[in-house]
Amino acid sequence: MAPKWNKFIFLIYSLFLFLAFSQNGSIPELFMKIDTEPQVIRCKNEWEVNNQGGHLQGVQLLAKDGVEYAILSGSSGTYAYYSVAKLGNYKEVLSVNILMHKPFKHAGGIQIFQDLMVVGIEDNAAKDKSKVCIYEIDNPDIPTVEPLALFERKGDPFRSSAGCTGISRIGNRYLVVVGDWDTKHLDFYLCDEHRLGQEINAFEKVYTIDTDKIDRSGWEDKAWHPYQNINLLKDADGKLYLFGFGRNVQNESIADLFLVENKDLREFSLKKLMSRTFNCQEGADFRSGAGIFLQADGKLKVISCGSHINDSLILNVFE
Repeated sequence: MAPKWNKFIFLIYSLFLFLAFSQNGSIPELFMKIDTEPQVIRCKNEWEVNNQGGHLQGVQLLAKDGVEYAILSGSSGTYAYYSVAKLGNYKEVLSVNILMHKPFKHAGGIQIFQDLMVVGIEDNAAKDKSKVCIYEIDNPDIPTVEPLALFERKGDPFRSSAGCTGISRIGNRYLVVVGDWDTKHLDFYLCDEHRLGQEINAFEKVYTIDTDKIDRSGWEDKAWHPYQNINLLKDADGKLYLFGFGRNVQNESIADLFLVENKDLREFSLKKLMSRTFNCQEGADFRSGAGIFLQADGKLKVISCGSHINDSLILNVFE
């Protein structure tokens, strides 16, 4: 990705954020406006998918040239992959793209920011190693499997996994947050914009939050869940938020919203603002994949997916 072109995209995106949020309200206000009843979307599929030993793990919406796409990550008994489905009038799965083979057969929760997709790919058997990759998704009709950046996590079982990931940008630096097994810890990584696409190992870990030890004073409620997906979203005035998608002990699909605060990008903290329950239909609940998307009109959408891609792909869209 050329740095100058990357800066131009970011300037356009920043202007879009300013216009969207100035006209429609803050992220918490927009989040509260999302209907908890979904539109169910079925996409036909003619691709072979290994549904043994794994399931879909994450899902994101991506808009290109007036058409929406769903990008989905998945695990199996033999390989990690991501799929692209074209929505709108098309409603079909366009591709199944293998990222890595066994033992790295578990592609976890994803996020797309502008044209970048972040995904953690685990050895979910040994649970002691993973690779977090950044891919450029500028043309979903012709997807790539070559990462712009990659960093490895090795060490203690569970702690070195990468089950969910989020990405955003603060100033001239990209921020990636990685959740380990059951999201017990959040690890924060930074990369200078000019290094992305120039150096494969451009991200460096700068901070960790241990969610068992986190200060929960001032939280809307004290619950922290084993989130299947995390997403980062920044508003026009620079406030950064983290969404956690998963299921609670009552097996309800819940989305939690946190304010992310930092001290000069060296220390990070979370404040829980709210939790909402969504009424998923036809198995497309937050156990598999869920994510949030800022539309061109400044409104937010939530999307979720079923466990597998069979003859069809089931999606829920909340708006």
